[in-house]
This record gives sequence, structure tokens and C-alpha cells, in this order.
Amino acid sequence: MDDVGQLKEVNRSELLMILDQVRGEKDLVIDPNLMTILNHFTTAQFLKKNGIGKMYRLENTHLDSSAKSRVYLMRAYPSLISSMIYQILEDRKRRVRCNYHLVAVPQMTHACSALLEQHGLFGDVQISGWPLDLLPLDKDLLSLELPSIFTDLYLAGDQHGIRIVAQSLITLQSLYGTIPTIHGLGRYSAMVRDLFQLLSADQETGATVAIEGEPRIEQLILFDRSCDSVTPLCSPTTYEGLLDDVFGIKNGFVEFDKLVTGKDQKIKLLLNSSDSVYAEIRSRHFTAVHSHLSGLAKQLQTGYDRRHDMTTVQEMKAFVTDLSGMKQQHRSLATHVGACEVINKKKRASFLQKQLQIEHATLEGLDERECLELIEELINRQVSVTTPLRLLCLQSLTSGGLKPKTYQLLKTQFLQAYGYDHIVTLSRLEEMGWLKEQSDKQVPVFRTATKRLKLIPRDSEGYDLSKPPDTAYVFGGAYCPLSCHLAQHAMQNGGWQGIEDFCQLLTKDVFTISQVASQRKAGVGRSITVVYFIGGCTFSEVNALRFIAQQTGKQILVATTNLCQGTTMLQDIIKYT
Repeated sequence: MDDVGQLKEVNRSELLMILDQVRGEKDLVIDPNLMTILNHFTTAQFLKKNGIGKMYRLENTHLDSSAKSRVYLMRAYPSLISSMIYQILEDRKRRVRCNYHLVAVPQMTHACSALLEQHGLFGDVQISGWPLDLLPLDKDLLSLELPSIFTDLYLAGDQHGIRIVAQSLITLQSLYGTIPTIHGLGRYSAMVRDLFQLLSADQETGATVAIEGEPRIEQLILFDRSCDSVTPLCSPTTYEGLLDDVFGIKNGFVEFDKLVTGKDQKIKLLLNSSDSVYAEIRSRHFTAVHSHLSGLAKQLQTGYDRRHDMTTVQEMKAFVTDLSGMKQQHRSLATHVGACEVINKKKRASFLQKQLQIEHATLEGLDERECLELIEELINRQVSVTTPLRLLCLQSLTSGGLKPKTYQLLKTQFLQAYGYDHIVTLSRLEEMGWLKEQSDKQVPVFRTATKRLKLIPRDSEGYDLSKPPDTAYVFGGAYCPLSCHLAQHAMQNGGWQGIEDFCQLLTKDVFTISQVASQRKAGVGRSITVVYFIGGCTFSEVNALRFIAQQTGKQILVATTNLCQGTTMLQDIIKYT
């Protein structure tokens, strides 16, 4: 969607409205993790023009600020609140008088309020919340950037994020017209639907920015992350997925160090389609990226070589005009080549190659014994704790559980290697259904899915990763993401017709509702399908949905509560308190 920039204006306006409530001279102290989010829709210069004096990065040190008011903009995390408390207490020691305001993103928590009260500051800090609206990370990707929502929903049972999702849908409707049809899978999808309908009834949202009064969004697909826990645990093989896996993509930015750039200073790179090189390679399988970059380098060299054949002033002017773009493309090309080299070195390790092979065999239902042996080997090597956990959960989810004796043995080995503190980790995974003992002979739901929906390509050995026939390429030709296959079915069939019985195996909450009948005229604009993930979406799924859009000619807008991957999800489960 080319006009998602309107969502930037929504976030900018909401931030200014909150800051304007603090009258007079004020300084702004920002949570470092929010800085890259703010970069998507505002600038320091814009904030200073609108009443902000100085801006500071939140740190656990005394702040030398003379403004009458100070606004803290931060996630409601105890560690960050502690830094704010330290600064306020230091002000008191120095007899500094100031009015303190806390803007908690998305809202204040009981734990943070208790921390303020413990230090006698609860009444001295004016508190408000700011639930960020959907943030356009690219033309086809929106995110609420709620990093803790997975553990909030599936471990704590904290459903505050549901209202934020529902409110974001109200915003979409106000900008792009009433959404005619909503399909959904999962408990939290149903909760979003119910709250969205209540909010819609409370306020008229029939804004008509859409072409000739028509709604821009044709249908919305709500997908609860718990309906597909296998896909996030699969190792990515696209360039974008590997960038996230190796370097970590946060709020649409990636940080590269000397290994990539060859320079001592780290750089932060915004990853979106404005970088033409990145736009061409991000969704490709990693093995096809090198040859494409090589081709781009040759094209760039041909562009530079034009200067030798120029004979007229007009040709010189044209070359100078193109030169800036070529230099920018040159820098981008060098950066991505450097990133590919680092990824190659990491993925070349023999046990990582073996791990990927075993993972693919697990998805296909083969070599269970070999997978369990690899898990034992990884535990004995004491590699990163998330590595054996990821494979263990994948084996359990795809096989309907582990044999009791096998599970108890691996559980004992895991705890002896990584510490008995992880009894809590294993208990949480069992609570979520990611780990369990086999209890009956029933065919696992995942095996039913792979056969019924044909998620495993028949000819995996002859699979062409450079010209893939389906979405399985995002996992090396081993498996088509279940979530994306279901979204494609709903999009093309107007709902779950033909697979309702299978969907009922995933969740009892399977629905399609109509708000208004679509009256779009043939040839008037491109209808948009919004696929909204509640609980997180991986870059592999984003790549797969882009592939589906390209193959079907449909326009798909991916929205999500946050971007995630198996490793970070497991880390969040381990750290959850």
C-alpha cells in the first residue's frame, strides 16, 4: 500500500498531543529502544519546533537538566523505571526542583507502579500511557512493536494488547474505509473481533479515503500465533530472515560492525524498499543472493563505464544526474556483500549444516532417532541454551509429543547441562504445549496439516531455490509455512470453506464475518488483503506472503503485533518472570 505514510502522521500527532499536555519548558528523556521507533515518524528538529528543549538518552546516571518539566518516554520495564528513579532521587539530593512526567509505552504496569511507590515517588510523577499505533516498517509491513506481547498473552494471560490491536483496526478503518470481510483463527483473534465490533459501534469510522468512495481493504485475516507454533521455530533461509537471525533486526533497523563494514564505527541501517538493492534480495533464498549481487555489481560497473563514451554535454549532464544514485547503490551493495560474507562464515559451521538437515527431516517426519541424537550432542556441547530447546520443541510439536522415557532422559540431561533453574523454563514450555509427552496414538495435528494441505514439497531434492514454485523456499524447500498457506486459502476462497474441519483441529475459534457487502467495481484500484498476526510474525512469513502476492497478483499488507523468531521467543520465555 503506497499511502501507509498516513499511519506515520497518526503516531506523530498522538505523540505531540501527549507532549502538549505538559505545559511550558520541558526536556525529553527517551528509552534507547524507542529511539529507532521515533525515527520512523518524527525527528529531533520537529520535536524541538514543538516545545521540546533538550533530548536525552535514558541512562542510569545523574541528568544535568535545568528545565522546569521533564518527560520520560519509555517502555514500562522495571529496569528502565529504576533508571528514572535514580535520576529523580539524585535531583532531590541536589535540591533540583522539577515536574516529572512519565509516558509509558504502551501503558503503565503494576510492577512499575509498585517500584515507584517503594521509593516514595508514586505521587510525584504524573503518569500517562501511549499505545503506539501501527508503525509502517515498509509499504507492505506494519507493526505495533509490542516486544513482550507473546509472553503477556501466552504465559501471563495479560490481555491488554488485545485492545491495542482492536484500536489499530479502528485506525485502519478510519483511514482506508470500512473493512467488508473479516476472517479469523484462534482465541485471541476472536477476542480482537469482539472488541473491534464494540469499538466500531461506539464511533463512526466510515472514512472514505478509498478510491471513488470504495473501501481500500477488501478483507482482513486475523491469525492467532498459537495456531501455528511450528513455523517460528524453523530456521530461516531467506536473506532477510538470516539478517534477523545473525544480526537482529530491531524496529526495522539492523546494526553492522567492523566485520561487515570494514570500519571501526558501527552503523545502523534502515531496512526497507527505499534501498533498491535490499528490496531486490531480501525475500530471496540465501543461495540465490550472491549471484544476484554479482549481477548488480556488473550493471553498476557498466553505468560507471559510460563516462568513457560521453561525447555531448547532454550525456555528461545525464551521467552527473545518475552519479549520486549509483554511489548510493554502490555503498548499499558493499554493505550487503559484507553482511553475506559474515552470514556465510557463521552458517558454514559443520554442526549448523547438520542441524538444518535434521530440522528439515523433522518437518518431514523422518529420522526421529537422529534428531534426538543431535539434541543430545548439542546439550553435551553446551551450545546456546536456545539451540537444543528449539529442536526439542520442534520435535515435540511435529510429532504430537515425545515418548515419555525419551523426554525424561533429555530433560535430565538438559537440566544437568544448563542448570536446574531451567525447570521453570521447561514447565512454561509444557504449559504452552510446546513440550509434552506422547499420550496416545492419535495422528499429530501437524502431520495432518502437512498431508491435507500439502505443506511438504514432493520433490525436495529437485527443488529450485532460485526459481521456487511455492513458499517452501523460505525454509530451504522443506516446508510451506502453515500460517501463510491458511492465509492464502482464506484470501482466495473468501474464508475457510473446504478446510473448516482441519481448522477446528487448530482452534475452536474459526470465523468469517461481514460488515458491509463489497461493491468494488472491476478495474477500480487494487483490493488489499490485510493479514494480521496476533502474538508475532517472522520475517520468513513476511517473505512467504510477499511471494504469494507476487504469484497471485494480489496486494497483501502484513500487520503484526511484533516481529519475532524462534530464538527470541525462547529467550523471552526463559527471561519471563
